[in-house]
Amino acid sequence: MATALTIYGQDQLAADVRAAALEAAHAALSREGVTAAEAVAAYGVDLLLAEGLSLEERTDARFREHGASLRAAEAYCAAREAAEAEIAQRGARFAVLFSVAN
Repeated sequence: MATALTIYGQDQLAADVRAAALEAAHAALSREGVTAAEAVAAYGVDLLLAEGLSLEERTDARFREHGASLRAAEAYCAAREAAEAEIAQRGARFAVLFSVAN
């Protein structure tokens, strides 16, 4: 079974809004060639590294030291933006934070 994105607190969204947001997020990840699990793991690394890194130090090599990739972290952000845009388009406001579920 493939790993799928879930949105923390997604039960607060109407089913159609949640489905559209997740569909947009998965489409963004697909365009980048990144799996949901890779994106979520990389975003976690990004959060940990962000504390002490300058923009010049935010490199793929630095992410690889932690088992992730900069590309996957950027794909996570693209997926989050796509999901939040879908939610806003349907008249809701919701800050998206993804996790993965099997």
